[in-house]
Amino acid sequence: MTIDELRVHLAHLIETYAQDSTMRSKLMSLVARDDVPVKYILEKITSSLSHVISANDEVTLKDIVFYFC
Repeated sequence: MTIDELRVHLAHLIETYAQDSTMRSKLMSLVARDDVPVKYILEKITSSLSHVISANDEVTLKDIVFYFC
């Protein structure tokens, strides 16, 4: 997974699972940084998960953790 693919996947996860619009905006600004704080973003996203996540998004999360954490 490249850094550009990471940004696309994180943006999707943020738009899908971050419920608060203020937090969503903050996280999206972090995705644009040169040094993407992946662990911080994932912590914020996973804390707002409603325990229901699509199978594709679960695979994406696992890939992000494997490559960037």
